[in-house]
Amino acid sequence: MILNLFPLLIPIAPLLAAFFTAFFNRSKKVSIYPASSWLMIVSFLASLMVLMQAIRDPVANRLDLFSISWSILPEVNMSIDRLSAVMMLFISSFGVILYRYSIRYLQQDSGYNRYLTLLALCISTLLFMVSCADLIMLFIFWQLITWFLCLLSHNYSHGPTVKSSFRTFIVLRAGDLTFLSGIVLAFNLYGTLEFDLLFQRASIDETVFSFFGTGFEFRGTTFITLLIFVGAMSKSAQMPLHTWVPDSLFAPTPIHALLHAGLINVGGFLLARLAPLYSLSSATLHIVLFVGLLTAILATSMMLVQNDIKKTLGYSTIGQMGYMIMACGLGAFHLAVFHLMAHGLFKADIFLNIGKGI
Repeated sequence: MILNLFPLLIPIAPLLAAFFTAFFNRSKKVSIYPASSWLMIVSFLASLMVLMQAIRDPVANRLDLFSISWSILPEVNMSIDRLSAVMMLFISSFGVILYRYSIRYLQQDSGYNRYLTLLALCISTLLFMVSCADLIMLFIFWQLITWFLCLLSHNYSHGPTVKSSFRTFIVLRAGDLTFLSGIVLAFNLYGTLEFDLLFQRASIDETVFSFFGTGFEFRGTTFITLLIFVGAMSKSAQMPLHTWVPDSLFAPTPIHALLHAGLINVGGFLLARLAPLYSLSSATLHIVLFVGLLTAILATSMMLVQNDIKKTLGYSTIGQMGYMIMACGLGAFHLAVFHLMAHGLFKADIFLNIGKGI
């Protein structure tokens, strides 16, 4: 087992903030929320230092955080490269803003502690996910995000909220199953799920699958990337797996900021993380381009005819995710990451400024 303690502060600090809000009640004399806010700031400062280190030392392209090797299961790794460092700074920065904003939000609500706990846990999960160096760990945190998307609806006594949360869970679960199928197939073909080894072995693989004797043949990399892409489609609300976003309009406003600025972007991050694998299959990239183009056109058109501001913003986000997926389909993964961050900051600012009035 290998541990690198300082960079682990980035995802662990929000986890400790969630622990404090979950197990320590707020008293009239002492408040634990300022301490939790400082933990979020510590996460941001640590991520800033890690990014500066990645920029200053271009030769060291990966900082190992955590790894476990065993004889039966695949090796699991967590490490920080340049993409991880950029994403960690992005997530921790708006995590600080959302958490500070949320301290006075719903403070008279009976579920206040649960709300802040789930918010901090979700931010910690995102930070862990972007630092994964293998598909097993990434899928575990991917699953946790699916659960948080349902739990963060917050108002469980409201019928429409519960129904929309259930529909969200079903749609995301369909994508997660295909994602898991792609992981199983990748391990079966290449014997590893660690990203660097996976990319190396996939680049020399010549496995071909025949489609039920019809004459249609798929390369192994094409089959794997298509299965994983369906998982990305569900999280990033690509047509026709977009319906959960307009349904999730009953959550508190800061949760919408988190959803539209961070959670819905994980599909684009997944494609960027697996860019060397997707670059091996031009057929998959064409499908990714088509799905992104279709989503951008249809969602933008639907946005123009909405009479509710949150639905307008929801379809706007879906359309922007279509543009992000289009960039991946064109092979411009760096532009997709830039779009991810620009859209996240823009949409978080919009939701935090519309306040509690809608």
